[in-house]
Amino acid sequence: MSKDATTRTTTRRTALTGLGALGVMTTAGACSLLPGGDEEPAGGTDPAPGAGSDGGGASSEPAPEPGTTFDDWAAAEDLRLVEIDTAAADERTRIEPGPFEREDRFGTWASPGFPDDSPLLTAEPLEFDAEAAAALGGESEARSALRDVLLQTIVEVADTPLLLEADNSRSGEIGPVLVKAFGLEGFDPSAFDPLFEEVPISGAPTPEVGVPEMFDLEPAPYPEDGPRMSVLDTSSLLARVPEGTTFPGAGAALVAFVRGVVPIVRKGEDGFLRREVAFYLGVEDGRMNALMTYVVATVPTLAISDAEELPLVEPTEVPEDWQEISFGRLTAAIPPTSGELEEVELGISSVDADGTRKSGITLFRLPVPSPYLLDAVLYAARAEIGGADLVTAAVSPGGEDGMVVAVRVHVGEEEYRVQVNGVSAEAAPVLAHQVLAGIRVEG
Repeated sequence: MSKDATTRTTTRRTALTGLGALGVMTTAGACSLLPGGDEEPAGGTDPAPGAGSDGGGASSEPAPEPGTTFDDWAAAEDLRLVEIDTAAADERTRIEPGPFEREDRFGTWASPGFPDDSPLLTAEPLEFDAEAAAALGGESEARSALRDVLLQTIVEVADTPLLLEADNSRSGEIGPVLVKAFGLEGFDPSAFDPLFEEVPISGAPTPEVGVPEMFDLEPAPYPEDGPRMSVLDTSSLLARVPEGTTFPGAGAALVAFVRGVVPIVRKGEDGFLRREVAFYLGVEDGRMNALMTYVVATVPTLAISDAEELPLVEPTEVPEDWQEISFGRLTAAIPPTSGELEEVELGISSVDADGTRKSGITLFRLPVPSPYLLDAVLYAARAEIGGADLVTAAVSPGGEDGMVVAVRVHVGEEEYRVQVNGVSAEAAPVLAHQVLAGIRVEG
């Protein structure tokens, strides 16, 4: 992957924000439409390739310094892989063919659908703020709106018909559907086009590159008259948008989180492409102001039975010239760049002067995966960090620009992903241990 993007657009009358892709497998973008203002594009980045390896020298050579090799980590061939039971997930969510027939260059399939009594739709929100509900017309209206946001997150974002296209040329299809689904008919859908154009909802780092080309995969044959995606986990919440941060007055934030998988074929073997999505809809003043933000993580995935199987490694020390960034309850230390920090509702990114996203933190509020889902890694391990329930670290190939170092920090139902892109194979072992050293959980 060469580039992720975070985009903010401000136009006359409304506020819309979207966070598309973040990191080697995660993309993020934002677009905000509020009264007045100018367009302010912001860049993001992508991951990088390479595989760090440390050679074992002759027995006469001194042992390497701790934290300078991946000797204590699990290599890809060391992992004991297990199956992802999509049949059980489909039975649990009661997924069924939805009302829309979808089509892309690989074939046709049905959108995901769910009966009204599906546990996916009847689950209690993680949070349900009474004042935010009142701003939406009351509890019944707020719960209905929150369910709609969750459904659209699954149907239009997680299982988007743009997911496996060769490029992002169909991006104009997304805005009109969401505007209608969310009751935002007062908005011109084309005002949101820059969000989906510059931050591909597929999760690809650039509009010109498709996910199949990026990861060298193709989808498994689509089922006849059925959904292609299985939904593994979901959650939602209703909160308030703080007055003055996005809107002149306090607004209501409806947030949905989804984890799903799409069957693929990669390197001649069956597998899954993981889609993790966080979608944020903020509304104010009778939906005259609106804000959308989304985060999409897209990556071929592996499953192990339990993250505790990963070897425990020790962090080292944070270099003096690194900078700290914080989001939610997490603080991380990242290498310095020549650019700026950019924060939206679901994450924060360090963006270099050329617009390349170098590192950042992204938040998904989803349970710890069971079995535990890893990226298609070169090396993986875990660490013990005070205040965290589980911390896993992975080093993955990220394309021609370098490798990706990603740390996932699980704190209750919150999952923070700390990612550094464009790391050389030589620097990866040292940097991975340093990133772990800079993780701190607050509160």
